[in-house]
Amino acid sequence: AGGAGAGLFSYNRGNYMFDQKMHYTRFQAGLNMAIAQTGIYKQDIAQLTALTVTRMDCFHGIAAMGLTILTAIYCPGKLGFHVPPPPGWLMGLMMVNVAGCYMFLGLTLWYCMHAAMRADTAATHMLTRFVRLPIPSQGMLDKARKFLSSYEEQPLSEVLRVPFTRHQKPAKGRNGGYNEAMDIDDAAKGRSRHGYDVPAWYRKEKAVDNVSTIDTIESMMPLAARGSAPEHFEAYREIQMEWMPYDVYARVCIFLAFMHLTHCWAYHQIGHLIQEVRAPFACSIVMLPMFVLQQVILTLDIAPGGVPIQRLGPCSLWFAYFAAICESVRWYNPQVQAVGFVLVYCAYAIHIIYTLQLLRLCAPSKEAPSAVDCAGAAWWPGEWRLPSAFSHALWFLAPPKELEPGLEDICAELRAEQRGGPTVAGGSTESDKRQDVHRALGKQGESPAWFGVKVGLSSLLIAWMFLTFGFTIEIMNQGTAHPSLLSAPGMPNNARDPRYRPARPGNAEPTEVGTGGVAAGPAKGVHMGKLHRRLSGVEFATTPTTEMRRDIANKLREFMPQLQEVARFGTLESASATLPMAPAATEVQWPAMFEPQLLTCSAHAEIAVALSRHGRGALVSTPAMDVEAFVLQGVAGHGAIVAASWDTQGLMIVTSMGNLFECAGAAPKAGKWACKLLAGAKLPIAVAGQLFKGSVAVSRAAGEVQAAVLFNGEDTVTIFGRSASSWLPHAEVRTPVAKAATVAAAFSASGSSLLVASVDGSVAEMQMADGQHSELASANAGHKGHAWAGACRLASGALARLAVSLEAEAAAKFILG
Repeated sequence: AGGAGAGLFSYNRGNYMFDQKMHYTRFQAGLNMAIAQTGIYKQDIAQLTALTVTRMDCFHGIAAMGLTILTAIYCPGKLGFHVPPPPGWLMGLMMVNVAGCYMFLGLTLWYCMHAAMRADTAATHMLTRFVRLPIPSQGMLDKARKFLSSYEEQPLSEVLRVPFTRHQKPAKGRNGGYNEAMDIDDAAKGRSRHGYDVPAWYRKEKAVDNVSTIDTIESMMPLAARGSAPEHFEAYREIQMEWMPYDVYARVCIFLAFMHLTHCWAYHQIGHLIQEVRAPFACSIVMLPMFVLQQVILTLDIAPGGVPIQRLGPCSLWFAYFAAICESVRWYNPQVQAVGFVLVYCAYAIHIIYTLQLLRLCAPSKEAPSAVDCAGAAWWPGEWRLPSAFSHALWFLAPPKELEPGLEDICAELRAEQRGGPTVAGGSTESDKRQDVHRALGKQGESPAWFGVKVGLSSLLIAWMFLTFGFTIEIMNQGTAHPSLLSAPGMPNNARDPRYRPARPGNAEPTEVGTGGVAAGPAKGVHMGKLHRRLSGVEFATTPTTEMRRDIANKLREFMPQLQEVARFGTLESASATLPMAPAATEVQWPAMFEPQLLTCSAHAEIAVALSRHGRGALVSTPAMDVEAFVLQGVAGHGAIVAASWDTQGLMIVTSMGNLFECAGAAPKAGKWACKLLAGAKLPIAVAGQLFKGSVAVSRAAGEVQAAVLFNGEDTVTIFGRSASSWLPHAEVRTPVAKAATVAAAFSASGSSLLVASVDGSVAEMQMADGQHSELASANAGHKGHAWAGACRLASGALARLAVSLEAEAAAKFILG
């Protein structure tokens, strides 16, 4: 009996020693696996945060690039600096899109900054506060350790238990249910120790271990409702709600900004290519890629679904393009203007509808998109309210809500064992999740990020409606006493506007500067009924008729000889002779084989220069009528001479190819006048290689070179100004003679007026400042067989005219007066 007892004691003591060794080894293995898994959890948080930070850094760079491009369009690329500006409706289309692009790019920068910094801060907070390695304390190690002498504490039934017998049977007051969760077959389960059939020391270890044994592995969840995923995922997903809307709407703002950027750049090109350089076909080539680009962006960023109203937005480019063409047609046509107005209204209506559709697409959806709860794709919980239209372009990733099959959460099991609960915690209710999600919303029940985008789009909608209303007011006011709310570009404010000064003597109403004068300007008859308050006491005379103007001109012409005497001698009695009162041909002995075609007068002497088309010339001194022949050197090979001007610096020559020559010096030397070609662009008179047919005048008054071009068959004169590299059109006014009657033109010495000669010999003077004109010489039919070729003013103010012969035997005539 003693031997049997000693054998049972030794057998059960060996089992106890083996179990205690395995218990400590299992404790160390579980902690090592928990430490390794916690390291993976720390990587999860870092990688989830890196997605947001990297994405925001990318968006931040794109927004900065967009701001650079937009500023280049807005500042250096401004329209209307050197030429007439585009119409107000086109500037409205462009500037609203510029403002919208600035707004959404600014929102992108702020949203990116907020999301990146908040995500980085949250990740650092979790890594330093919550997700820590479960390093065991000394107390934990002491509890896991067992002394061999503790075997003496076991009950006698365990110390002397006979092998292959049960440790205990179910009875009242005894604990059971151990190891019942083992997933093994029934045969193996029958051979294992489970239920009540476990050693007493095992039951005691379980009771001790479940009471604050693993005291460093505590719950990280901020809520009472916990899901089945690892707790660091649950905690991160709740914190993620604080920057998720800014992350999402930063991507939406990038889309909105670049759609407005492409719109404003396209409208800028319409203003430049059509209004400034008059290149409609080149502009259409720009509109087509911009239209395609916007459609592609809409395809890439917005998920298909419902009626694609947003596809209408890029179509506004074409309506604005054709409306700008209607505004810039060569001749005014009321029907074409009406078509242009309709197209402008269509462009505005498209932008209004387009903005309303963007408001609908960018709003948070009440229903979860199809992307939620899908592995391998952008994912976020279904309770998060995000714009479903952008679901495939957001690429947002939230932590999973459920633990994937085959994966184990060792830390959660240790916490569950510590709490004595199940291995996996129960899931949270939908109301709990909703309540936690909406804690990041504002007072209006929506995220601040969406609120900013909504306010921005709403302000653009108001802007489009305001522009439509303003355009309607402009249409209603055109042709009235108040055609616009503001004065014309380049005009001073109304306190200094010369248009509101009293009318000049002989005029019935004030003259608008640069519009063709009282008789030809567009304001003729407009201001008579609604005069400015400063003009209310002015009595205007009747507008002089053509007969009245002609009578005044004849009387002034009769008085010219007396005025010339006063200018030369001081009194009328000292005059030794008077000039003829009626113009008469003066005998001039022209050089042999010389055929004069152009005439220009000196600004400092009573001398005129007659030129042929091919470089020969003659100086005609009045009143002696001495003739000195000369030759222009350096103009051959550049086309026929079409214009000449003689000032204090020398002779200016324009050829039919548009070349400009300068012949320096007051007069030719030794029968030669050296000329040199001036660098720069050619005067645009040679069209498609065809010979120029018309008249040209050139002047170099006050150091500024300008040219007046009268094309054959037109009743308007185009004024060009020469810059360093090009000729720019300055104005276009009607000539004071009938259509197709102009034969020659010449600037006055000061460049302030233009002399226009007609086929009947009459000469009219047109003021460059206001377009007013007066008759200097009436029609002269007494020179049959000759055609009038030119006219100019001598230094004394007398008029000189040239009539070329239509017959081979007759010579050209030089007429004074």
